[in-house]
Amino acid sequence: MADGRLGRGPWLAPGLMARRRRGASSLPSAPQPGTADDAPVADWGDDDEGDPFADGARTPQERADALVPFPLRVAAGWGWRLLVVVAVGAGVVWLAGQLSEVVMPLFCAFLLTAALEPFNRFLVGKRWPPWAAALTCVLFLLIVVGGLLTLVGAQIATQAPMLGTQLANGFAQLVDWLSTSRFHISSDQMNTWANQMIATLRQQSASIAGWVAQAGGTIGRFLTGLIMCLFALFFFLKDGRRFARTAIGWVPPRPRRRIAPALLSGWSSMVNYVKAVVIVAAVDGLGAGLGAALLGSNLWVAIMALTFVCAFVPMLGALVAGAVGVTVVLATLGWVKALIMLAVFVIVLEGEVHIMQPLLLSRAVDIHPLVVLVSIAIGIVVAGIPGGVFAIPLVALANGVIQEMARGRATRSTRDT
Repeated sequence: MADGRLGRGPWLAPGLMARRRRGASSLPSAPQPGTADDAPVADWGDDDEGDPFADGARTPQERADALVPFPLRVAAGWGWRLLVVVAVGAGVVWLAGQLSEVVMPLFCAFLLTAALEPFNRFLVGKRWPPWAAALTCVLFLLIVVGGLLTLVGAQIATQAPMLGTQLANGFAQLVDWLSTSRFHISSDQMNTWANQMIATLRQQSASIAGWVAQAGGTIGRFLTGLIMCLFALFFFLKDGRRFARTAIGWVPPRPRRRIAPALLSGWSSMVNYVKAVVIVAAVDGLGAGLGAALLGSNLWVAIMALTFVCAFVPMLGALVAGAVGVTVVLATLGWVKALIMLAVFVIVLEGEVHIMQPLLLSRAVDIHPLVVLVSIAIGIVVAGIPGGVFAIPLVALANGVIQEMARGRATRSTRDT
């Protein structure tokens, strides 16, 4: 207390008082109105990117970062974030490839759920139990697809003897036409080529046996995946809403208000895609069946059903259906009408690839036709036929989610302003 009184007293030493006055005068004073301190100060940002040599306590790393132009820092930020996204996407694709025997059936069930959900919702609205409605939808799918395939097999089986005879006659007519046409391919040359082909097949008998064994294993895996797909389809239809609520419940409450509508929009976009695919397949089947009927084929119903089923596989399905249809017409009606049937399938395929898929699918999922074609091509390159089948549904799902999140952001910005 004495020291404190001495420190405040008038008897303080003159030298100490002078030092006290100099220290007080060195402290910054509050700005006074009307002085130069009221002038606006340039804002260099949080890290003084505009003034890299600003005075202050800054580490050498901070001063070095300040020398990098701000646009370059933004570009670098975008660059490494995009690399991370690409790496994560590649990791997901690799993991899906390793687990393809599980992922493919589950995603097929997901697509079939999108196709059968309106029917399932109708049955539930009629007060059917959820398990009964889901089981009815699965049985309906099996009856429709199985009935179409059975129809194809039954019609071909009943006319198999006639098909064999007519196929031999048609091949003989083709050989005669080649020998008399300007190609001048004689029967001896055809026999030579046939013998060379038989010799090649005999030399490759071991490889062919391996391919057959591999095909048998593939068929076994396909049947296993089919059973898994049907079980997953049943539970998706029965408990899909509960699965969705559980998955959304894992999201924190604040972002949940944006993520839930975005996922719902993506689901609606994928449902619209499945509806468009059904329309495309129906048009392909009708075109091929009508062409076969006009040519006088008795198997036009089988050709129509096969084309409808195969059309769900983009581009490649139409090729398989076309090969079978042309072979059947060749066996029953001759090579001239077989060439006409080939032209019909070419027109159907070109219409599917360049007209129906880009226009209908792009309109259903609100995606440009070029994006549709590029997505199918990338899917086929990355994952083969399954990649081509699943490419557009994934793009539709992602597009619906992104568009809904963009609309929500625009709505919030408008509300804030």
